[in-house]
Amino acid sequence: SYVCGVAFQVLKKHRIGGLVINNYLTTLPLKKGLSSSAAICVLAARAFNKIYSLKLTVEGEMDFAYLGERTTPSQCGRMDQCCAYGSR
Repeated sequence: SYVCGVAFQVLKKHRIGGLVINNYLTTLPLKKGLSSSAAICVLAARAFNKIYSLKLTVEGEMDFAYLGERTTPSQCGRMDQCCAYGSR
C-alpha cells in the first residue's frame, strides 16, 4: 500500500503513466523500526522521478514519499524520509 500511496500522490501532480518495480532482492531489515516503509516510498518516488524525468530534487522525492506514506494509515514523521540522502 505504501508504493500505491506514492503513485497516487505523484499521479495527482504529473500526467504520466505507471511503472513496475521488481524488488526481487533487498538488504533492508523489515519490521525493525528502521523506516523500511519510508525507504520503499523513497524508492518509488525516485523511480517515478528517474523514469519520467520529473526533475525532482532529493527534497521533492522526500515530499512525495512522505505524502505517499501518509496516504496510508501510517503516522510517519518527515524525518523518516532522510534515507533519500543515502548513497546511491
